Amino acid sequence: MLKLRTGLIGCGGRGRQHALGYAASDKVEMVACADPDPQAREAMMKDFKVPRAYPDYHEMLKAEKLDVVSVCLWTGLHLDAILASVAAGVKLINAEKPMAETWGAAKQMHHACEQAGVVMTFSHQRRFGAQFVKTRQLVQDGAIGKLLRMEGFCSNLFDWGTHWFDMLFFYNNQVPVEWVMGQIDVADEISVFGIPVETNGTSYFRCQNGVSGMLITGADHGGGCQNRLIGGDGVIEVGAPNAPVRMLRNGSPDWELVNLKGVVPEGVGNDTVLHILDSIACFLTGKEPELSSRKALMATELIFATYESSRRRARVYLPLDGEDSALLTMLKSGQLAIPDFPARLAHPERSAGFNLLFNGKDLTGWKTVGTPEAWSVQKGLLTCSGQGHGWIRPDATYTDFVLRLQYRISPNGNSGIFLRTGEQGRPAYQGMEIQLLDDWRAPLTTKSTGAIYDAVAPAANPSKRANSWNDIEVSCLGPKVRVVLNGKLVVDCDTSAHPALRDRLKSGFIGLQNHGTPIQFRNIRIKT
Repeated sequence: MLKLRTGLIGCGGRGRQHALGYAASDKVEMVACADPDPQAREAMMKDFKVPRAYPDYHEMLKAEKLDVVSVCLWTGLHLDAILASVAAGVKLINAEKPMAETWGAAKQMHHACEQAGVVMTFSHQRRFGAQFVKTRQLVQDGAIGKLLRMEGFCSNLFDWGTHWFDMLFFYNNQVPVEWVMGQIDVADEISVFGIPVETNGTSYFRCQNGVSGMLITGADHGGGCQNRLIGGDGVIEVGAPNAPVRMLRNGSPDWELVNLKGVVPEGVGNDTVLHILDSIACFLTGKEPELSSRKALMATELIFATYESSRRRARVYLPLDGEDSALLTMLKSGQLAIPDFPARLAHPERSAGFNLLFNGKDLTGWKTVGTPEAWSVQKGLLTCSGQGHGWIRPDATYTDFVLRLQYRISPNGNSGIFLRTGEQGRPAYQGMEIQLLDDWRAPLTTKSTGAIYDAVAPAANPSKRANSWNDIEVSCLGPKVRVVLNGKLVVDCDTSAHPALRDRLKSGFIGLQNHGTPIQFRNIRIKT
């Protein structure tokens, strides 16, 4: 039997995960890949022995006569790539989620594949995770009695939300939803894959079998429990991926941890590998894949129905009409306007002795060194355009302190936080610099995000992708310097014992660097 000719559109992190799935199958042969980034293409060719690579996927589709394609691009690029693949005669398309930036685009790509007889899947790969598979089995076996209510908690409706909407369908046997009632708030400029998402949201819906569901979103959703299933005889809680599943049943004195061993095949690969293998097996046998676009469309409908309910301020009955994303339309029209970010102290920090360094309105109390035009206040954010060079500092000098702030760096951005430095010479070497970079998942060096620049490498790099907000805390107490990035301790250094740091200034200015690339700061507060 001839192997299925397979091509990859997008050679980044998710493209490589799809490639692992194809490498695990003896039914396919990876013959080509496409990505505008030459380094990504070359790495894919080398690591997965892909013989040919193209900078443009249109060229690949025209030249290769592919049977299978993975579309691992940002969401807004899905529609064109999928339609081009259908037109090129591809018969199996495995795409990344979320489906599309609008409801109309999601329907269009699904129907185009359906009419052409193309099998399409989307990477809601949680359906292959042991904790989720086991939870569904427990519900089906009646471990908590009749299922009554399902809950999900995550950061946003669009990116993580597409997973949890899909999971709630998974637990409830894909029973369709009757209506959706939702509300969203956009209090901050947050985007995922270049598409704006809500700051906080609530989606409440009712399924045709009477089971109700709720998804609560926002960075402050609380973490911990990700899914909760409530039945007539008990409750199941699912933590983050790879976290335990626990169950509390009527009459039991305490929670019981659920054994996940042997729930899914071991030694085969991760959830994405299982997704790809399932898609190939179902394509060859004519079965519907576990992650079919039909199922993905049902989850996607809930995203856009929640946005639509917020626009109408009313319950929305399905099927959802319209073509747009109500969230994007309301942002564009000004019906939803992002307010200036408020500069204020939370009560616990005020009680602990913290003070605001930046008032969120103007540059009062700050002095620029270098190019003053680079610095401004925009919508409550201390903003560096990247023009010129230099840094900006508060008027006072500091010796021992705890500094907390949030930063959002541009793609390929470079900046830093200066500590205990002077205005003469290079501030990173008079005092210290805590490096800030767009280097998500990059190898650790003394110039990684969180490092004491050119001296102490961080223990980890929990920084987020470019254009995402990061929380950082830097404390200096005598010779002790600690850096906590997004809740993780990454540097704990005694500078008196470090040959490159022991003779640096012990007191001086705090500064924020203009390294020629855009960056924004907010929530700048200090405790001395």
